[in-house]
Amino acid sequence: MLVTHIPFARSQDGTPLVDALWARDLMGLRASAGPIRVAAPEYSDIAAMGTWGPGLVELRPESGIEFAGFAPVRSRRDLWKWPSIRAVLRREVEACDLVHTSNFFPPYLGLNYAHDLAVTLGKRTLFVIAEDFTDMLSWEWIRTAPTAFQRWRRERGLRKIDARVRRSAASAGLTFLHTPAAVERYRLAARNSVAIRQPGHETSDILSNTLLEQRLASLTSGRPLRIVCAARHSGLKGLDLLIDACALLQQRGIPVEADLYGQGPDTDALRARISARGLQGKVRLPGSIAPGPALYTALSAGDLFLMPHRTTDFGRAFFDAMAAALPVLAFRTPASTDTVYDGIDGFLSPLDDVQGLAERIGYLATDRETLARASRAARRRALENTRQTWYALRAAWTNNLLNEAI
Repeated sequence: MLVTHIPFARSQDGTPLVDALWARDLMGLRASAGPIRVAAPEYSDIAAMGTWGPGLVELRPESGIEFAGFAPVRSRRDLWKWPSIRAVLRREVEACDLVHTSNFFPPYLGLNYAHDLAVTLGKRTLFVIAEDFTDMLSWEWIRTAPTAFQRWRRERGLRKIDARVRRSAASAGLTFLHTPAAVERYRLAARNSVAIRQPGHETSDILSNTLLEQRLASLTSGRPLRIVCAARHSGLKGLDLLIDACALLQQRGIPVEADLYGQGPDTDALRARISARGLQGKVRLPGSIAPGPALYTALSAGDLFLMPHRTTDFGRAFFDAMAAALPVLAFRTPASTDTVYDGIDGFLSPLDDVQGLAERIGYLATDRETLARASRAARRRALENTRQTWYALRAAWTNNLLNEAI
């Protein structure tokens, strides 16, 4: 039984509707763990639920995934809902064999009740730390606090989340650490843990060797280096620094072009920055792109994937790039150093250093043989690191957990 704060709704015939990217993850969990039941907030208004991916999809009963809904919680004003939520969780935990939870953010921190109850009842427990939320929230939440009092309150809240995560990891039968930074921060807190580096691609998504060699052959034509990125347009992604690095290279007479796919709160500011740096037509904002084939096709048109992420948060974007046979250039952080093999299938530059970023791009723009070798290595890495490979590993670890004596 999976307990999550990610919501769902139901269609008119009662079929669960979930975010499409989340549905893909659930199907992966189903493939590795067998039939699952999901306890999650249930929205009566589909429009109010929202998504972060390409929309909603149905998960019918034949998918092997069932849902148990509880009331959504939006703030501390919803405290009155928690008795009924705990009643749902108690019923579900008592009926299942294994309880799968993760690190929860406010106002859903109370969902850890399911994990604690499972431990008390002697159930098998699987816990997931999905990201380095401490660094991410320090950047996006604490750093932006409008007053000293608000900053104190947010720091206090973050300490509570961190303590709760450590407590769950210490009592869980198995903890999956989904990012390199999570391994660094929580490895010693966990009773039993393993690192997960699950990408989003399958072998069929990987750029063919023929198309790769055609792309690499064009590198010798003297054309500008083509940079590509696909990310939410927000401050922590460092896209403003990427634009400034391109401006430095233009001043030096090193031709580069960049397509920065995505949308977000900083899109207008990025467009204004491009204009102010005189990079119109050289750095482009093509808009959002759907995950899957369209994304891989767009990425494969580039020569280098560049995401100068400024925190230790980690997504699947680096692995998406490798599926397109693109070397990754990123800032050196705990997230990137354990993901990008520097000098082999990608490259790292000093954190927050625009000049260092420009130097690395400029080096690759002139040493195209190094770029070609890294492109081939990125494709090899993608072939060895498919989603199906990780499903098999997760299945083995989960079955071991189910079969071991408590």
